Amino acid sequence: MGFLYSQLDPQLRANEPIIVAIPIELTNGNDGRGSKWFSSAKMRKDIEAKLRALGMVRAEPIPYRCVNTVTRVLGKGQRLWDSSSVGRGNWKEIEDALVVCGWWIDDCPKYIAQTAFMQDDTRRDDGPYVVLKIEEYKQASA
Repeated sequence: MGFLYSQLDPQLRANEPIIVAIPIELTNGNDGRGSKWFSSAKMRKDIEAKLRALGMVRAEPIPYRCVNTVTRVLGKGQRLWDSSSVGRGNWKEIEDALVVCGWWIDDCPKYIAQTAFMQDDTRRDDGPYVVLKIEEYKQASA
């Protein structure tokens, strides 16, 4: 899989989304988390290390409030999940690792207004991985 970065430079052009392929498989969280925060903390640190090794660290955080679309690209032999299952797995740890790597100041609503989840079963030869599309949040007028 060729990694796709629509923009790497810190000078973000208005109205152009950032699209990045993240070579991490999105899980659906069926194994449960329970009340053990340390396993998700370890997962976040492992993901952070991988992102750093890939050079996916930003010098400047994204300077606007974002709408993120997370697409699970399936690999060979994988099945589509129920739509409500896509966002419940390890995306939180991936997002937290991106925050630590400088993509956002924080993952609170002040910086990430919305997150949508999709699935793509047309690129199985390249999967599994995640595509993250980041766009500026535009609040609807009343």
